[in-house]
Amino acid sequence: MAGNGEEALYGEELRPGALVGEWVVERVQVRGPVSALYRARHARTGVPAALKVLHPQVATAAVALRRFRREAATLQRLHHPHIVTVLGYGELSDGRPFIAMEWLEGQDLAAELATRGPLSPREVLAVLEQVGAALRVAHAAGVVHRDLKAQNVVRLAQGQGGPSVKLVDFGVAKGLVPGAPGSSSLTHTGVVLGTPLSMAPEQIRGQVPDARTDLYAVGVLLFQLLTGMPPFQGTTRHEVEQQHLHAPPPRPGEHAPVSAALDAVVLRCLRKEREDRYPDVDALLEDLRGAVLGGAAPVEVPRALGLYVQGRTTADPGPAGMEDLDAGLERASALALEAGLEVRVVGSACLLAVASLPDDVRRERELRARVLDVGLALTRGEAAASLAVTVHVDRLASDAASRSAPDAAASAWDDAGNEGGLLHLPAWVQDGGDGALVVTGAALRGLEADFVSSPVPGAKDRFWLSARR
Repeated sequence: MAGNGEEALYGEELRPGALVGEWVVERVQVRGPVSALYRARHARTGVPAALKVLHPQVATAAVALRRFRREAATLQRLHHPHIVTVLGYGELSDGRPFIAMEWLEGQDLAAELATRGPLSPREVLAVLEQVGAALRVAHAAGVVHRDLKAQNVVRLAQGQGGPSVKLVDFGVAKGLVPGAPGSSSLTHTGVVLGTPLSMAPEQIRGQVPDARTDLYAVGVLLFQLLTGMPPFQGTTRHEVEQQHLHAPPPRPGEHAPVSAALDAVVLRCLRKEREDRYPDVDALLEDLRGAVLGGAAPVEVPRALGLYVQGRTTADPGPAGMEDLDAGLERASALALEAGLEVRVVGSACLLAVASLPDDVRRERELRARVLDVGLALTRGEAAASLAVTVHVDRLASDAASRSAPDAAASAWDDAGNEGGLLHLPAWVQDGGDGALVVTGAALRGLEADFVSSPVPGAKDRFWLSARR
C-alpha cells in the first residue's frame, strides 16, 4: 500500500487527491471529535462539495455509525432552500461512512458575531425568517433538529438575491413521528444530546424532544444575535445546564438596545416548560415580525389549501361526453368534502375546493396529504383522461369574492386589498394536461418522501405527482 501512496491518501485523515465516492478531496476544512469535514470537487464536473467523514475509531461504534447514516437520510428527505443539500453518501473501503453535501461559501453566524458583533433587530428578523422556514419543513416532516445554534446556521456569501442562510448539521436530529428519519431507538429517554449553551431543559433531563425544543434553541439564538452573547454562560457544562434548568433568563434589553416587545418574544421562547413556549415556529415568527416591525409587515404564512379541478372535453363532446364530465366533477366534489374541504367555486367545467390550514403542524401536514391523495384518485382510472388537477397553498381571499362566479374569482382581491390568493386562479393553476396532478412547492413541502414527484419543465416551483410511495 505504501508503494502506491494509497496509505498516505487514506489514513485517519484523508489527503488531497483521495477519491471518496465521486468526489476528490482537496483539503481538510474542520476536524471534529467525531468526524472531519473536507472540501472536495466532483471528479467529472468539478463542482465543489463538503465531505463529512466519520473518524475510524468512531466508525466501529454501531450507534455512532447508525446515527451518521441517519443524518444522511434526514437531510435527503428535507428538501428546502434554507437546508443544506445532500449530494450523495456511502462508505470508504475501510467501512467509514461519508456524506457529500453542497459546498457553502460563507461563514456561520458564530463566526460572524465574533467578527462584527450583534445584529440589528431587522437583520435578526431576516435571518430568523429563513431559519424558521427551514424548521417549519423539518417539523412538518416529523424531525426536530435538537442542536440549533449559531455554529449550525451558515450565512451564504451575498449574491443577486441578497444574503441568505442555510441550516446544517442534523447529526442529532430525532423523528417526532413513527417512520420519520431519526424515529428509531438510537436515542432513548435519559440520553442527553446537543450543545449545552443551547439545550432546552427537557433535553438536559433526557426527556423526549418535540418541535418546541427547537423553539427554545431559537430563543437562545435570538438572544445571541441581538446581544453577541448567549443568555447562560458558565465555566463548566454542569453550571450552564443548571442555569437552563433553574435560572430565570435575562432580557436581551439588559445588554443591547432592544424593545420590550422583542424582549417578550425571546423570554417566551426561553420558558422552562415547553407548554409555555410558542406552539410552533409560525406563531413565534408572527410575534417576532410584530416586535421588530410594529405589525406593519404582512404575515406571509400560508393560510389555506386549494384543490382546483378542470374538466376537459373535445370540441364537440356530445351528450355522453358531457355526462362523463359532470360525473367526474361530482366525484371530485364528493372526494373533496370527504377530505375536509369546502367547495367554494363551481363552474360548468371546473370547481375549486378550499380548507383553512390547522395551526397544529401535524394536522396541517395530514390535511395536505389527504388532498394530494384526492388529486391522485381524480387523475387515475377511467376519468383520468378528462380531468386536470392543481393543488396549492396560499392565503384565502375575502368570503364575498370566494362565492362569486369563476370568472370573477379569477381576478379576486384578498382581504388586504391585494390581488392574489387562492381565488386568483391564474397565479397558480397549472395547465398540466389531461389526467395530470400538478402541485406547488407550498402544497408539497415536507411530503416529498411520501409521494413520487417530478418538476414541471419550464414552470417554477411546480411538480407533477404520479403516485404514493
